[in-house]
Amino acid sequence: MFKSKIFQYCAIAVAVVATSGAIVSSTASLQSQSSPQAQTKVKTQEQLASPDKFAELPDSADKLSELPNSPDMPSGKVLKQLNLTPEQLQKLKAVRDRDQTSLRDLAQQSRQANKELRDLLAGTESSDVIRTKHTQVLNLQQELQKQHFERMLAMREILTPQQRSQLNEMMQKNRSRMRDGLKDRIQNRMEKRIENFRDRSSL
Repeated sequence: MFKSKIFQYCAIAVAVVATSGAIVSSTASLQSQSSPQAQTKVKTQEQLASPDKFAELPDSADKLSELPNSPDMPSGKVLKQLNLTPEQLQKLKAVRDRDQTSLRDLAQQSRQANKELRDLLAGTESSDVIRTKHTQVLNLQQELQKQHFERMLAMREILTPQQRSQLNEMMQKNRSRMRDGLKDRIQNRMEKRIENFRDRSSL
């Protein structure tokens, strides 16, 4: 009976991950662009709010593969497959540079507000104080997502209809692979925990 319930919980966990594609795509499509140290363990919300370091967009498509992932701009490897013209590359660079400072500041404010919220939850402050901080966190995240979305729209205007269709197809494939990889990791972790529990029970 216990073994059956454990596997049942495992299946539920995998199913939850399968239905959370939006979160995975944002965090995966939304890999953090802050410092390398911050990239090791960044929460999903912080990944959505981290435009900190965009690589230089090259003048030639030959080096597009060197571009890193960012929340609102496809990776250089993906862009290279779109056969962008030099004019398109320059326009993408302008989109990247626009509002970069304000986005970085918003990202920092969002991370700080999240930290303060966690500290409040662990402390003795009243529920009203915590609700106020939570509202601040939500507002910062909403503003960041809005600005990222505007950047995505600006990039969309630079691409041809064929490039948009090709980009959408590639991004969907990437998200699918990431979801599958996450499901596999969770399932493997659950199986290891079950095995460890069995080993301890047999002692």
